[in-house]
Formats: sequence, C-alpha cells, structure tokens
Amino acid sequence: IKEIAEDISKSKNTIYYEIKNHRQMIKCNRFNAGSKFNPNCPKTKKLSFVCNSCSSRKGCRKNRYLYIAEEANNEYVDKLSTSRIGINMDPEEFNNLKNIVRDGIKNGLSFSMILNSNKDINLSKRTLYNYQNNEYFGLYHDELPRKVRYKVRKKKSESTPKNNKYRINRTYQDFIKFKQDFFAENKYDVEVVEMDTVEGVKGTDEAVLLTLLFTSSNFLMAFKMEHKTSECVCKVFDYLKDTLGIDVYIKLFQCILTDNGSEFSNPDYIEDNGIYLPKTRVFYCDPNRSDQKGKIEVCHEFIRRFIPKGTSFNSYSQDDITNMINHINSVPRDLFKGQCAYNIQSLYTYNEFFDLLGYKYISYPNICLNKKIFKK
Repeated sequence: IKEIAEDISKSKNTIYYEIKNHRQMIKCNRFNAGSKFNPNCPKTKKLSFVCNSCSSRKGCRKNRYLYIAEEANNEYVDKLSTSRIGINMDPEEFNNLKNIVRDGIKNGLSFSMILNSNKDINLSKRTLYNYQNNEYFGLYHDELPRKVRYKVRKKKSESTPKNNKYRINRTYQDFIKFKQDFFAENKYDVEVVEMDTVEGVKGTDEAVLLTLLFTSSNFLMAFKMEHKTSECVCKVFDYLKDTLGIDVYIKLFQCILTDNGSEFSNPDYIEDNGIYLPKTRVFYCDPNRSDQKGKIEVCHEFIRRFIPKGTSFNSYSQDDITNMINHINSVPRDLFKGQCAYNIQSLYTYNEFFDLLGYKYISYPNICLNKKIFKK
C-alpha cells in the first residue's frame, strides 16, 4: 500500500479508505461446517483488508473481500453522475428562486439580467437554463427572450448608395482614421454615438424612432419622428442643442456613426454647431454592413420586446418612448459586470443631462421589458 500511495502521489490513508469503502464481499461456504465455524477471517480486519494477495485464498471457506478496480471505478462514475442530478437546495429555497425567475421572465428579463439583479442567487446562467430544460420552472421556452431564436435572415445583394456625394470624406475608412488621429492628439478615445432609425410599419404617414447610442456606456436614446425624412432628423438635433445647451451638446456629440439611409443625407446640418465652434463629425458605415454599428443594432432588440415589428408607432407618445428607454437603460448588463447603462453614463455626464431629457433610473423590482408598461 505504501508503494501504491507513492506511485499515485496520495497518502496511505487515502488508499486505506478506498479499499475499505469499495471492497466486495463474497459470502463463505458453510457446507458441512460445524456450529463453531467462524466465517470471518481476522486478516480482513487489518492491512490490507482484502484477500486479493492472500496465499490461503484458494480453498478458503471464510467470507472473502476482494477489491476489483474496474467495478470500483464504475461505482465512482455512477456516484459522480447521480450526485449532480436534481436540485441542490431545499423546497423553500427553490420555491423562492422559482418565484424570482418567473416574475423576471414575465417582465421580459433574461436569466442573465435576473442573476445580475439578484446577487444572492449563487447559480450560473447555465444552471438556470438546465433547470428550464428540465421543466423545473414551469415556463415555456417561447417565454424566454433568447431561448427561441429568430429565423435565418435572407442575405442581401451588395449595393452602393444612389447618391453618395454626402459620403465623401465620411466613409467608414475615414471614421477609423479620425479615431486614430483623435487618440494620437488627445491620448484618449473619442466618444462615438451610433445613430439609426427603427420602423414600425412602412409608409409615408407612419412615425419612426430616431435612436442614438453612446458606445462607451450603451446608453440609448430614442425620439419619435412623424416621418422618416432628413428634415425630421434635423429637428431632433435642433431639439438636443436647444435643450442641452451647445456646450454640453458638443462635448457629448463629437462623432456620429450611422448608415446610408436617406433620412441621414444632410450631414452638413448635423455637423454645423455654429460659427467658431467645433463641428460634430458624421460618418457612414459601408453599404449592407450594419455590423459596423453593431451595438445599436443589438439594443434595437430591446425595443422590439415592447413594440414588435409591424406595429405602428403612431399611437405612442414621446413620453411612452422615453419611459420605454428608461427601462432599457436600467437593465443590468453582463458587459458592465451587473451595472446598467444609466449608471455607466452617469460617470460621463452631469445629472442635468438626464433631467433635461426626462431620463431616470428604475430599480430592479420595477424593471419591465415588455408592452405592459404602456397599459394605462
């Protein structure tokens, strides 16, 4: 036993426990045995506790103990597997977990968001999905935001903007060069704001949302526009300049990255902040490359939880849109180790920024990521 322990770098006691706990008994043969026959062999009560190497094993009629390595390993593997089956908590703890998860899912939150908002739950996201797959929560898969995947999107053919004059010196390659030059001059990264529009129903009389996302914090803003035109986009920027003040506006909106939609075809107006004042730089992604402003595209998924695609925005007020954005910006994010976009953005801006635009923080129990927030 000492040699075995040295070969596998374990203590002798570990070898003793392994042998005694996994040895198998073969009952003795009592045929023609007298009343004084003792079936127990004293050798099995001391080292090495088994009869594997006993010289008297052949013909011995006493109880035998054998250690069979293959069967001992199978027993270990089976125990390892069964120990992980089921739920490692008492009924009261699990019912509490179940209520927290079900309430969060009904409010449109994912498992990740629920865990980030409840630090006392010492479980991984994978464990919650395993519980869901085993139907412990009593939830359908289509109730989970990310469990049911979207259909595969059709691949669009490559194209170029019809009128690309306004894109001169504003391409994505120009954007990359601008960021590099800015960092070389200032020794910190420029704040990039991604810009896009979200459509409900296509049509000339249908309202759309203009969305703006601060990439350093994932803080999202959205403004209802009556039409999907460059004039309406310019009105939103006039509103931001007037509401925030030109000095704050210039600090926040130094660089804007957007796509090639016709509603963004007047970059000169957006860039002009007045005589002798720094310009806001506007750049465009390459055609059919929405991934170049991927952060805002991902955040649009939150909006679709409230207002599904194909639903008109006409019936929603700007207050409704702002309330929706407040819920989105208050959701804890894995990217920020459980912090929300609102808290991260507060590190870069003054509180007046939130007050002037009507943005506020919503605590976890009140966060909702579905259309229930619009019910009066």
